[in-house]
Amino acid sequence: MTEILRWILKLDVYIITFVTTLLWLSVFESSIHMLQLNSYKNDAHLKWLFKPLKNLFNTYFGGKTKAKAKKPLVYTHRVIRMTATGLVLYFITGLFLVWLKLYLLMPILVIFAPLFPILANIINAPIEKANNNRYIKDAKRIISSRPDLITIGVTGSYGKTSTKFYLKKLLSAKYNVLMTPESYNTTLGVVKTVRNDLLPTHEIFICEMGMKWRGDIAEICDIVNPKHAMITSIGHQHLESMKTIENIIDEKFSVTNSITDGICFLNYDNEYICEHRLDKNTIRYGISHSQVDYEARDITVSEKGTAFTVYAKNGETAAFKTQLIGEHNVQNILGAIAVSHTLGIALNELILPVKRLEPAPHRLQIKATGNTTIIDDSFNSNPAGAKAALDALKLFDGVKILITPGMVELGEKSEQLNKALGEKAASSCDYALLIGKNQAPPIKAGLTERGFDESKIHVFNSFNEGMTFANGIDAPKKVILIENDLPDNY
Repeated sequence: MTEILRWILKLDVYIITFVTTLLWLSVFESSIHMLQLNSYKNDAHLKWLFKPLKNLFNTYFGGKTKAKAKKPLVYTHRVIRMTATGLVLYFITGLFLVWLKLYLLMPILVIFAPLFPILANIINAPIEKANNNRYIKDAKRIISSRPDLITIGVTGSYGKTSTKFYLKKLLSAKYNVLMTPESYNTTLGVVKTVRNDLLPTHEIFICEMGMKWRGDIAEICDIVNPKHAMITSIGHQHLESMKTIENIIDEKFSVTNSITDGICFLNYDNEYICEHRLDKNTIRYGISHSQVDYEARDITVSEKGTAFTVYAKNGETAAFKTQLIGEHNVQNILGAIAVSHTLGIALNELILPVKRLEPAPHRLQIKATGNTTIIDDSFNSNPAGAKAALDALKLFDGVKILITPGMVELGEKSEQLNKALGEKAASSCDYALLIGKNQAPPIKAGLTERGFDESKIHVFNSFNEGMTFANGIDAPKKVILIENDLPDNY
């Protein structure tokens, strides 16, 4: 009888250990995903972790991290090393509890699983720093071996990715061009592009430079040493990490510090750029500012596309047409035209490439199915981009439906700017489908203050619920604007 009891107790240890390990692994994977989305910044991850309790719930029980993620966990070498270190810590802790015959306390490890990636990140920090420095040094070596390479640093609070795509298409009319793919705009994303993709045949390298923290852009410039710089916009984005608009202005203009004999291309329609004094060789472009070197006039916009005429300071002009919609796209294309023309491509040679331009992924991409047109503007919304998307929505015929979770990373201005989004939406859509409970209240307040029908405002827990409702709206013709799709860590 005693042996049977011992066997049962031993079986309990195995069962508890097995179940605990499975649950721990699930929570650990979810948490390491969030840490990756938080740029491996322990302080940012801790802030996220101890925000609302829903973050903890999503981490413990899978939540949206188990659904198809907008940006799934990437099993980089760093993540694999961190996972190995986390597992070692877990097994040491588990063995210690078993040795103390406290194995019944092992399920507590599941509760603390979100902290294990942070501990692993701290332990691995010297290794990661050494690895990163090695990769960065190699990228610098590659760049320095190509003195003939023209590198163009493109940055901005919004519009930089679209402009980068357009610029590559236009410059490819004459040059062999490499650009950082997708939204590769961090230090290691740029390093990876240089080490893996830069070929001796490339003549121009378009390097998108993102930032979330002070010093991010300077770090990238130190690697690629840009010949020319381009600032597409400055606005209230990343206020959560940057704190003030003055910090954002300084960080964006840090791209110009590396420019010696090159040119800084500036969007003078942006008030923060226009008002900033810069002692560099500059070329200014815009559609609403008179003191520019490249100006777009005679702009006509419809749901079928946009037409405009470009006037260059040297007297050259050309009329352009594009399938892209919205004045903001004219700004982005105009910037790409300014750079391309300055680098030796005649305006007339750019007419066909402009006509063939397609929207960057998830940036006012238009998809038509049956009686429904979807305007996919789901990539990281910002105040200016949201305004442009709502202006585009107004161009279409049919029942207009807005689906949005609002905007994030706006710091103390979050409520004010999301309310302004609601005010703008009131004159642009027939239905407002708000996702999540965080940004919905100020958006709803903005809508109702402008007299929007409250019966056509609905709040859903998930995008899928909102999309299902939109699909169920009975109308001969529908236009659905998907404005923003929050990162998985929001």
